[in-house]
Amino acid sequence: MTVNYYLNNDLRSKYDEKSIFAYVRGLAKGKTIVLNTGERINPKYWNIEKQQAKVNYTGSPELNEYLTAFKEKIKKVVRETLTENIDLEFDEIKTAILSAFNKSDNKSNFFEVFKLFLELRKTELSEGMIKKYKVLQNHLQDFEKDTNYKISFNSIDLMFYDRFSNYLLTVKQHTNNTVSKYFDILKTFLHWSSDRKVNKNFDYLKFKSKNDKTDLIYLTEKELMTLFELDLKDNTSLEQVRDVFCFGCFTGQRFSDVSAIKRDDIKNNFWHLRIVKTRDILKVPLNEYAKEILNKYAENDKPLPIISNQKTNEYLKTVCEKAKINDRISIVRYRGSEQIEETFSKYEMVSTHTARRTFVTLSLEKGMRPETVMEITGHKDYKTFKKYIKLTSSVKAVEMNKIWKKEPTLKVVKAG
Repeated sequence: MTVNYYLNNDLRSKYDEKSIFAYVRGLAKGKTIVLNTGERINPKYWNIEKQQAKVNYTGSPELNEYLTAFKEKIKKVVRETLTENIDLEFDEIKTAILSAFNKSDNKSNFFEVFKLFLELRKTELSEGMIKKYKVLQNHLQDFEKDTNYKISFNSIDLMFYDRFSNYLLTVKQHTNNTVSKYFDILKTFLHWSSDRKVNKNFDYLKFKSKNDKTDLIYLTEKELMTLFELDLKDNTSLEQVRDVFCFGCFTGQRFSDVSAIKRDDIKNNFWHLRIVKTRDILKVPLNEYAKEILNKYAENDKPLPIISNQKTNEYLKTVCEKAKINDRISIVRYRGSEQIEETFSKYEMVSTHTARRTFVTLSLEKGMRPETVMEITGHKDYKTFKKYIKLTSSVKAVEMNKIWKKEPTLKVVKAG
């Protein structure tokens, strides 16, 4: 029996690296067993004669050691299988080898465990979060199909990180920040799998998030009050969407939490809220504007007239356009090193999440202490909270001049 290594010759591959396959011959005349080692390498770093990585390849000692162990394991499986029954047919030996390596490569099928993860956590995760996991799952399956990169727990290493990142940027056309979010979601699943001893590969801990600073959309105080006071009595749907959005601007809470509000949650001018995303309990003080909106719907069964997030976002753009929130704004994003700049009317970029940013920014501009704002919004760390802050140039100028105001020089008057 001989075991030799060859690189695959799939010309459809979009990448320079090729998969390393083990060819097992000599067990039966004219028959070969082919095993994917799960490793890949650029052909220029492959020593064809020695069937191993060249010494100038970064990580060559580890890769060559792995290939040696892989070959020895094949021989061991064949030896033990034939020791138990020397008269086994080729197909039976082949099945024994494939079974042994399928077990060692996957332990458990990655996508089956991913599906189990979603089933077990569906009561804990929000509908929106489950949707994000399923989108990630689709991207991973597309990646595997398009690149021939077999995804298993063992194959999720730094090479996978580079390839999948590149795939999301070039094929799926996602921005750097979106790619980072997908890896954050993937790492959560891998943490879960590792804790349950399903995954024993910890290379994912080396994955680094690459977040670019983005432009945040929020309403100025003038825009918010114009929207709040806008006469929409001729269109009930738009009026109700406006009120729900403004309630979010005056309380600083997510749309998912505003949507879940119940009358029993309102007690003594406080909103007793169990946050949908984190399950934490908040006691949110209701200001006069928020109470005015709740009083408007006091006769209804529900405190607020809620419709779907998708429909709310659709109507919200129409409402903001009517309120003439139409300043031209430029949004800069990055895809790899490429800068993508697009210009929109502001109303086109307003969404339900704009309400939370608006509350944070305006509260800080009005002098509310950051720790107080965080207590109201439920932010636990300043790093996350800071992403919501967007102070205008005029506010920064006022603060600068207020702190560094030049005091008048007192003249000394001599006694006459």
